[in-house]
Amino acid sequence: MKKKIYFPVLCTLFVIGSYSLIVLSFGSGVEEIPPPVEILAPEPVIIMEEKDLILAAYMDEEFQEDVLAFFEDITGSREIAYAILSNSSIYNIPPALAFSLCAEESAFNPRAVNYNKNDTIDRGLFQLNSASFPKLTMEDLFNPMENARYGLSHLRWCLDAAGNEVSGLAMYNAGATRVRSAGTPKHTLDYVHRIFKRQDTIEDQFKAEYIRMVEERSAKVELAVEKKRTRFNLSLLNPLGRK
Repeated sequence: MKKKIYFPVLCTLFVIGSYSLIVLSFGSGVEEIPPPVEILAPEPVIIMEEKDLILAAYMDEEFQEDVLAFFEDITGSREIAYAILSNSSIYNIPPALAFSLCAEESAFNPRAVNYNKNDTIDRGLFQLNSASFPKLTMEDLFNPMENARYGLSHLRWCLDAAGNEVSGLAMYNAGATRVRSAGTPKHTLDYVHRIFKRQDTIEDQFKAEYIRMVEERSAKVELAVEKKRTRFNLSLLNPLGRK
């Protein structure tokens, strides 16, 4: 009985399987469907982005004051250091690049003024041009925080538009239209070179300072742990609190 029941079924399966092989081999106008693939839960993807050391240290509450002090020494002003650091963080610009640009533009003088041949005027820390920023008041232009905010937001736009730091800085100096249509003039290339050279110097100096800060913090932690261990040992010697 069992053979009689299963034999027709086996025959039917054999015929269906053979037909399927023929269809797959010679085609029948029907799109071949690939075999099902086991779907597994995706592994978590961790995207490691290279972080700027100065920005990372500045965002760390433990080191923030030290970073401010470092750039206060460079700029001669805590207000200017804070204005550039805070806006570098907002616009995701390497602080060393921002400080180097400011040094090139105004030597960190918030009252700096430059009169151009085309009758426009550059003012403040980041030398905001009167034609590019016509709505800014004198108070805005000579305010370190406001000047840094507009200057670094404009630099961010230039970097995004250009796609790289060299062309972005060239646009900041010579204007996007000129760089795109006529190329970068020689004096602008020299300007970019000076900024990068100063940026490298700032980053190297900060790395040395950062190592010192970390070692100092480590020494303080070790000292605190040692004091705590000493107090604990003394408490074991005097478990009843007797003097």
